[in-house]
Amino acid sequence: MFFKLKANLSDAEKSRIEFHLQQIAECVGFDRLTLPVLSRKSLSDLYESEKNPQHVIEHLGDHLKHDVGGIQLRVVPQQSQSSCSSGGCGGGNCSGPSGLAGHYEASNRSITLEMEIDSDPLMGLAALINGVVCDLLHQSNFGSATHPERVELAVVATGLGTIRNHVSLVKKQAKYWDSTQWDVSPRPFLDCQSLAYVNALAAWARGDTTPEWLNDLPSELKRPIRNSLKFLLKTNDSFFQPQQKQFLLGQSQREWWQLASSSSVSKQVVAIRHLDCPGNLDDRQISLLLDKLRSSNRAIMLHAIAAIERLGIDRQSKVSEPVIRQLRQLAEHRDDEVRAKTLCTVARLGELDESTVESAAMMLEANQKHLVFASVYALATLTAIPDHILKALDRCFVRALRSCDYEFVDLFVAAYKRWLDDPQSHFQMLLQDSPEHLPIAIGVLQKVPQQIVQIRRGA
Repeated sequence: MFFKLKANLSDAEKSRIEFHLQQIAECVGFDRLTLPVLSRKSLSDLYESEKNPQHVIEHLGDHLKHDVGGIQLRVVPQQSQSSCSSGGCGGGNCSGPSGLAGHYEASNRSITLEMEIDSDPLMGLAALINGVVCDLLHQSNFGSATHPERVELAVVATGLGTIRNHVSLVKKQAKYWDSTQWDVSPRPFLDCQSLAYVNALAAWARGDTTPEWLNDLPSELKRPIRNSLKFLLKTNDSFFQPQQKQFLLGQSQREWWQLASSSSVSKQVVAIRHLDCPGNLDDRQISLLLDKLRSSNRAIMLHAIAAIERLGIDRQSKVSEPVIRQLRQLAEHRDDEVRAKTLCTVARLGELDESTVESAAMMLEANQKHLVFASVYALATLTAIPDHILKALDRCFVRALRSCDYEFVDLFVAAYKRWLDDPQSHFQMLLQDSPEHLPIAIGVLQKVPQQIVQIRRGA
């Protein structure tokens, strides 16, 4: 039986990580992201030989070809915290600490270790390495140097991740319903799967087909790294191509539109995110977007929907009727995220028709929060809805209140306020069997404006 090679991450998450690595490479230099990978043993021995953290900082500076002479080091032990630095990874089952035992302050180029390194060498060295890489990013004016996950990407990519691979920071990564929103609530740290893929990219970027340092990694990292490395070596499907040393992020719109037709899924996804058009789309651009909407690849389809929303709303580009028809069809797609994303987009474009309104009504009965959110959001853009849909929304609203799920109460109430002349009387009748919930509805009614709240991307 033939098994198709796959990376260990979804195409959307894979593309996101590659995009951020490209940002880092274009800022600090591509050569730094192909430096040799330093083994855990070499880094540990470096400290154990002299027990001198400053010497470690100097060695890291030599490795990175970065001037660390201005870095100040302070050790201020804090109350001990449980760590999992004996074989865990960024997403193990153990309950690891919420962060590294130290922090970097850009204003005075200082690294503060919140523990003596001898008390937990791996955690202490991981914090020290993180601080030096953070200094490199700040001194290079990297715009996201304050995002812990971006720093961790740089740590692994510059060949300094073998210590971090043994420190558990994330038990379970938070998931967001809209995978196209890369900058909503930036991820605090790399989880196990993301950490594995970045390590695979690090080996692939160096042309290392059988990296020796892989043998020293925790078992939960080895298999996904090997699988992703095989995928990369076979397909070269990555937006991030450090060997080519190409500055891609500042390329022209003509080049972005061309890249959107690449055979690489990652390149297509990143290119689609950058598509722009100051005026109306021409026939070739419309044809390309239609192809992406019809793609069998989920990430390409979702990012095409996001691109059409961005072009239609932010750039005031006229969205053609064929594109609108295709979007309306996707409102009935079997994939939950595609349905929710499409419905929000069609609503924002003001293109709801009878079929999409009925699709929204059906989603009110769903158990998934993002489907309910998309449904209520879309319906709330209308000035009126049919009685049978109002009854379905009543049931959904009461169900949410009874389950103490108040996340979208303001959205429900804004919709009622838009449709009804006397929403308070409606609530009194609707909640007569649940009087304890009436003050909640009335309280929100008195505060919420009669307009549609903005889409909360991380809902």
